[in-house]
Amino acid sequence: MTKFRNLLTLIALLIFNELISQEIIGMKEVYIENKLVYKIATDELFTGIAQSKRKNGHLVYDEEYKKGIILLSNLYYNGKKRRVYNKTIYNPNKPLVLSKEIKYHLDGEMFETTTYNKKGVKILYEQFTNGKVSYSCQYFGKKKHGLELGYRDGGEKITFRCEYINGKKNGTEYCLKEDGTETKKQYKFGKKIK
Repeated sequence: MTKFRNLLTLIALLIFNELISQEIIGMKEVYIENKLVYKIATDELFTGIAQSKRKNGHLVYDEEYKKGIILLSNLYYNGKKRRVYNKTIYNPNKPLVLSKEIKYHLDGEMFETTTYNKKGVKILYEQFTNGKVSYSCQYFGKKKHGLELGYRDGGEKITFRCEYINGKKNGTEYCLKEDGTETKKQYKFGKKIK
């Protein structure tokens, strides 16, 4: 048991050391060529964090790279505390291809996410209220494709449901109003049939 605990401690120290030993430079100290990022001073693939700061030192934006491939970027709120507004996560196997975007309120609570497939095509958009999904819609690129759902009561009650095929409503659209009234409409490839 002691050997296992020692091994876990060693692994944690190595990970922590790698995190704090990352090189941090300014955005003007890197350049992009063939979708890879290089450090200007050495013309080598960059591993570390490139930052953009205001003259007063306020961090506005940063990007994290590993061997020239962008892993994530953060856009920060303009304020005294460093708080992320928008985090973008990239596919580590395909340079500059989006994987997920996350937006945060000033208090740090996530309020919106957009998820992409391995090719960088948008497949899901979600909104959150008090940490629970309040809206969800499946996509294929720019068109709704799949289920669109609306929720209330902390994500417990469905208030809207509709299926889309290639951007067009298809099937039963269900809506539950605040007063409890339910409506249902039928669609076939974007045309209302009932």
